Amino acid sequence: PEPDYPAEAAVRSVRQNGAVKWQGAEIYVSATLAGEPVAIEETESGEWAIRFYAHPLGFIDQKHGKLVRRSAAPTKPLGAAANST
Repeated sequence: PEPDYPAEAAVRSVRQNGAVKWQGAEIYVSATLAGEPVAIEETESGEWAIRFYAHPLGFIDQKHGKLVRRSAAPTKPLGAAANST
C-alpha cells in the first residue's frame, strides 16, 4: 500500500540514482529506495527530516546538501562489551 503521509509533508519519489530533488539540489537517500515515495517534513527545530513510511532516514544538511543519518543507538555498548569495563 501507498504510505499515508501528512498533507503538509513534501513527498518526493526517490530517483534511480538513489537521490531526491529538494530545493534545487539532489540529496542522496538510498539506491535501495529507488522509485519509492519518501516524506520530507520540517521539525519543530526547523530541520528537514526524511522518512520512509514510519522509518526515519535522517535530516537534510542544507549547508552541505546531503542527508545526515543520526543514530538512535545508545552511546554505551550493549551486551558483553558493556560488562567488560
